[in-house]
Amino acid sequence: MRGLLGKKLSHSYSKIIHESIDNHNYNLIELDELDHFFLNKPFSAINITIPYKNDVIKYLDHQSEVVKATKSCNTIINSKGILYGYNTDYDGFEFMCNHNHISFNDMIIGIIGNGSTSRTIKLYSTKNKAAKIYVFARNPKDSELNISDIEDYKDIQILINATPVGMYPNNKAGFGFDLSSLPKLEVVVDLVYNPIRTKLLLQAESYNVKAVNGLLMLVHQAVRANELFNNTKHNQSLTISIYQKIYFDMLNLVLIGMPMSGKTFYAKEFGSIYNKNVIDFDLQIEEKANKTISAIFEEDGEKVFRTLENDLCEEYSKRHSQAISTGGGIILNKENIDNLKQNGIIIFLDMSLQDLMQCNPKGRPLLQNPENLEVLYTERYHLYTKYSDIKVIKKGYKQEETLAKIEVKLNEYINS
Repeated sequence: MRGLLGKKLSHSYSKIIHESIDNHNYNLIELDELDHFFLNKPFSAINITIPYKNDVIKYLDHQSEVVKATKSCNTIINSKGILYGYNTDYDGFEFMCNHNHISFNDMIIGIIGNGSTSRTIKLYSTKNKAAKIYVFARNPKDSELNISDIEDYKDIQILINATPVGMYPNNKAGFGFDLSSLPKLEVVVDLVYNPIRTKLLLQAESYNVKAVNGLLMLVHQAVRANELFNNTKHNQSLTISIYQKIYFDMLNLVLIGMPMSGKTFYAKEFGSIYNKNVIDFDLQIEEKANKTISAIFEEDGEKVFRTLENDLCEEYSKRHSQAISTGGGIILNKENIDNLKQNGIIIFLDMSLQDLMQCNPKGRPLLQNPENLEVLYTERYHLYTKYSDIKVIKKGYKQEETLAKIEVKLNEYINS
């Protein structure tokens, strides 16, 4: 038997990753007690996750040097009853840093968390000649620092979150500090990968700081574990191909733009082309309110509509693999965009005012007066541009041309 040993594994991607590498069945093994399991050793090879990376060490017959140094083991090979322990998180973290061109040499590192993953990162930082390493925790030990004091350490250049803070379903959880207090910050790494962009990473992006999540580390540590399982070696391209597939499968494609710019049409196209679940926010709001958009505006007012829209953004922000058509005013509330960016890439369909003028505004409450279109365009265009990850110039109704442009932009975004 092969698999992952932990406590709560329902949201783990390990099974998907390992079964993408080879044909072996990979099990999710949830246990509250370890002694009986390791007495019987009903496995040929297993991975270990929270909270057992330290607890399993006492069952090992042999430990790798990294396990000895970090007191953290995430891979065990059973060879004729003899247990060999390894730490492939180290390999995954190293691969992620190299792939993203993050050098620790002579850099000042801040690590949030003091668990097993934190110790692994601290070892990597030391081996890669970091100038200084700070470890922050809610309950600091020995030379560690309190997370509440992090804003005082203004020399931090690379900040790494090695805790579950901000992980699904607690997507909005944060640490209570602002990255603007760290003026020398160049890179933020959050080892959480669900959501794709945590609150911490979104904040880093807003300050033009390089932001990297933990998905690539997760994939490569699994690839490295599989090498140990099979006593083989994989090409690095395997890690990248699995990573890109899982990333794109998780990703929501979120369309923003002016009313009548084609968001609903292209959401449906994405659903068909990329096997995404199609979501039309206007239809969702009408179903929840049990009335049309026009009726909501007429009977309840725009404020009620915007509240329903905000609630919808928060609800769908935690889901994956969707093609979402948003309302034209979604960008009026930055919280909407922050929610949608957690698991989504924001695609702005940039259609000219001249082309929009040729459309029929039937059923558009804010456009019944033709002059309103130009007013809305002037008010909103800079927000569409500001909040988009991808902007696609859409000329008229050349659908195949627009789809081709979007595909190119998506590939560029994912490959970067």
